[in-house]
Amino acid sequence: MKYVDKPESVAEAARLIGAAPWASVDCEADSLHHYVEKLCLIQISVPDHDFVVDPLAGADLTPIMTAMSPKPLNLHGADFDIRMIRRFHGFRSTAHIFDTMIAAQLLGYDHQGYADLVERHCGEKLSKSSQKADWSRRPLDEKMLDYAVKDTHYLNPVKLQMEAELRELGRFEWHRQWCARLLNALMNETDAPREETGREWQVKGCRELSGKALTYLRELWYWRDKEARRRDRPSFKILNTEYLIEIAKWAVANPGTDAGMMPKAPSNVRHELREPINAALKRADAQPQAFVTQERGKFERKRWTNDDAKRFLQLKDERQALGNEFKLQPSLLGTNAALEILASGAPKTREEVEKLDCLMPWQIDLWEERLYKITNPPSKGS
Repeated sequence: MKYVDKPESVAEAARLIGAAPWASVDCEADSLHHYVEKLCLIQISVPDHDFVVDPLAGADLTPIMTAMSPKPLNLHGADFDIRMIRRFHGFRSTAHIFDTMIAAQLLGYDHQGYADLVERHCGEKLSKSSQKADWSRRPLDEKMLDYAVKDTHYLNPVKLQMEAELRELGRFEWHRQWCARLLNALMNETDAPREETGREWQVKGCRELSGKALTYLRELWYWRDKEARRRDRPSFKILNTEYLIEIAKWAVANPGTDAGMMPKAPSNVRHELREPINAALKRADAQPQAFVTQERGKFERKRWTNDDAKRFLQLKDERQALGNEFKLQPSLLGTNAALEILASGAPKTREEVEKLDCLMPWQIDLWEERLYKITNPPSKGS
């Protein structure tokens, strides 16, 4: 293992990566421990060499990013790792990726974690002791370094065996298309600062709220965010989002009531967070009404009709049957959002399906014959 933290070790790593036919990549961040997430480690393995790159040491990592750019990459959960090295070091991939997590899903594995795959394909049992470590701390102990380097050391042998299985099942092209679509999305993603979106408080579950409850949620979110920044802690370690929503509901049903009186309130809501939460609710009473922003995607669905709803349920039943047939999670064959688009768009030809841009070509191949029987059934009497 080579620890890369100085200009000379960066240059050596870049030279060896540049000469390699592929690279396996993983990252470690500190989002479980600090308010502002930092990229703390980049692990890279190539034939005969394992590197642990330290982005916090201050060395310019551009030579490594340049060396990796044209290389086929092996990753597990590629969206996080590529997003991090792109965000912090401007990484651009010009080759292709192999995501072992996506491969595990398409192969129908019951256990899809990286450690599960290494044990299955390499017979090695990896320790999870450093999984939730604070990777921003220095120096890193030997246990953490060993954990980090093994995150990429086994990726290529795992990839080779999974690729063979995908080809045997005729699903390699499915995987190739999925990875290509993911990489294209990551390379074209825009990173708008949170404070500029105007929707940062619109968390999962907020759509079940309406009226005054949304206003309470918005004020509670901004209070929690400010407190997390002050303490340099992740927001969820101040108070889980689920509790923000529950408090907002409670405040509507019990106007002016002390939040600490909420049934089954966690201990910190009853004690140290009690006063600031009550103050946030009081501020919300003087705020204008909050509304959930409806984001528009590529496809703007027309008004939902009874026929659309009927087609959607038929598509869900057909997806379940396809999933059973191929022994796959049904959502892999098309998300609910994709089925809504198909139900509303009611395509009659492959060209019309492709224009909706909600399915990959391999998914269209599986769906096509069944799809048109639902979206374009024969008329009565024909």
